[in-house]
Amino acid sequence: MLDNKKDSIILKEDGENYYVLITDSTQFTIKKTKNNKKLLYVLLRLFKDKNGKNLLTFSKISEHFGLKNRQDSNNFFREFVHSGSDFLDYLVRKSRLTEAFPLIENEILKYPLKSIKKHYKDFTTKYPEYKMSEQTFKKYVSQIDSLKLKTRIEALISKKEISINKDAFLKEILYETDNNRNSRKQIVDTFPELEQTDNELSKEKDFIKNSNKFGKQLLVMLLIGSGLNYKILSILLGVSKSTIHNLFYYLSFIKFFILRTIKWWSGRISTDEKWVKIKGKWRYVISIVDDVTGFPLYFQVVSDLRKDTWKLFFARFYKIYGIPRLIISDGSDAIAGAIKEIFPNTNHQLCKFHKLKNLMKKIYKCNCSTKKRRKMIKLAKGIFKNKSYFSRKRSAKRLMEIGTPEVAKYVKNSILGKWKQLTKGYTSNSAERWNRKIEKSIQGRYGLKSERFVTQLITSIWLKEILTEKRHFEKSVFEGIDFKKISQENIKMSHFIKYFSSNLLKYGG
Repeated sequence: MLDNKKDSIILKEDGENYYVLITDSTQFTIKKTKNNKKLLYVLLRLFKDKNGKNLLTFSKISEHFGLKNRQDSNNFFREFVHSGSDFLDYLVRKSRLTEAFPLIENEILKYPLKSIKKHYKDFTTKYPEYKMSEQTFKKYVSQIDSLKLKTRIEALISKKEISINKDAFLKEILYETDNNRNSRKQIVDTFPELEQTDNELSKEKDFIKNSNKFGKQLLVMLLIGSGLNYKILSILLGVSKSTIHNLFYYLSFIKFFILRTIKWWSGRISTDEKWVKIKGKWRYVISIVDDVTGFPLYFQVVSDLRKDTWKLFFARFYKIYGIPRLIISDGSDAIAGAIKEIFPNTNHQLCKFHKLKNLMKKIYKCNCSTKKRRKMIKLAKGIFKNKSYFSRKRSAKRLMEIGTPEVAKYVKNSILGKWKQLTKGYTSNSAERWNRKIEKSIQGRYGLKSERFVTQLITSIWLKEILTEKRHFEKSVFEGIDFKKISQENIKMSHFIKYFSSNLLKYGG
């Protein structure tokens, strides 16, 4: 029974009825049914005093009915408004909206990589007769049969209309989004290979309780991330290379664990790609870095840099973090197209150093006199280094006038044509620094054997970043790890000295 004497409206209930008392003078009783409850959500909000002020807030209504927050009762009222403020239409609206589900399912399966936000906007434009909130639309999307989604994605991959790792895509949906229990169960039932094993879950729980227990595994990850190979580590730790391999992959859940524990980011991000060669084939590590702190927020290993690949990448980032207020990237049309679809209202700025570098390449390649080339170089630098807005633009226009056709075309299309995205003088240096750390760890390795190894290797580098940059976490389990003690307990310098001594003698040192 709910009763609040401070309110102008008092709501009580028993097993059969709702009792509503209004300003100590008027009251009514209605039977306790699902539809009547739905009616009260709206009716209680409609009661006003003589000054036109609502007698109950959405917060109070939600509190009366035991809803989680004010938004829950507000959503019902919005449904009522969308129904033309007609109670009958409002009460039967759910059955009418059910007719929209096949249409929603068809659109989602037709374009599975399009963002939900874009799907919602396109659907409400195409079918204006079905008025619904974005949250309601998402609920319908969550009811789509996972088997249909799997079949559709596989068909697109086989036709080479998209090029993605299906299992990685679905696994990240499973672990990096707030799926309700039923949706999660449906996905896991359809894709059992995506669920964490009991062993992995047990490891993660143990890690959270006592991270120092996994000191040797963490040490191996950090050292491999620092550039050491299996052979050197086997000497340092006094174990076989196969043991090092097992220790390295033991904490396979770490990437997803890190993503779930990041609590803060600046909203300003920088993105870039780094090419790597895996088993003789070119692959790319695409990353998003917090531009304020330089801390990596997300990365993925992909096989190409097409627009659809970037769309999926940004869609995953959106699921984890939300909408950034600023994105900095190079001038890739694929990145620009993906940002426009996934984050249409976000400010997208281009890196001035990338533009200057590309412009310089064209200037050095042109067939002209040394004097003219020097003049073009001076103007090119002025575009990005002059202090005033007008002097920078004047340099660009002047360069277009005196430059060769190729230089003039680049200035016109890629600089003046994208001037709004260059006016603030941003750079993607934070993403470049992260790429250099990846490059440093990869250098000197004799071939990269699998995407799994590259993913775990980059996660190891990420782990190093966590130890120095803690502001992104409310409380990190890594803070209590004593790596100095772990190193002293596990690294056997006597083995290392013995190894080098024997090799020096062997080669006459």
